Amino acid sequence: MMKAENKTLSNLLSFIRILFVIPAFYFIKEQHNVYVLYLAALAMLTDFLDGYLARKWHQISELGKILDPLADKVTVAGAVIALYLYQGFPLWLATLIVARDLFIIIGALFIYEKRHRITASNMPGKISVNVIALSILFFLMGWHTLFEYAIYAVIGALLVSLISYTMVFIRYISREKDERKR
Repeated sequence: MMKAENKTLSNLLSFIRILFVIPAFYFIKEQHNVYVLYLAALAMLTDFLDGYLARKWHQISELGKILDPLADKVTVAGAVIALYLYQGFPLWLATLIVARDLFIIIGALFIYEKRHRITASNMPGKISVNVIALSILFFLMGWHTLFEYAIYAVIGALLVSLISYTMVFIRYISREKDERKR
């Protein structure tokens, strides 16, 4: 049974954002890119609202700290995989995006297992999600030149966020080693 503290509108919005992957995948497959853009706008709105409402109503929960970044990762991974499969999105770029997210998920799970702490999203991670979303917009709109430039921004954002999360993971692991020495 779910704890009452987890039954919040902000957590529901994060969960709904994960479900957006299903129609988005279909619309990408059928090349109904206008509908994909509508879903992306809704996903961005729910992403903003879930955090805003959780803070405003003092309903920040442990589940929400997991659901929100997970929703971002599932949404982005679903989009780039579908775009690769059905619309020619570069495989190497989709692979980099998904691999970075898998690294973050595995690192967060490791820290949770060892330290029972939830690793919060950080600013480089949030920026990289937005840069990726912008590049997907350019790709869907057929703005090839902008997409080509956006690829460089995506690579930079992925690299910065990867380094940032690696440093977070190393700090958590270092603290554990220090505590074991005591």
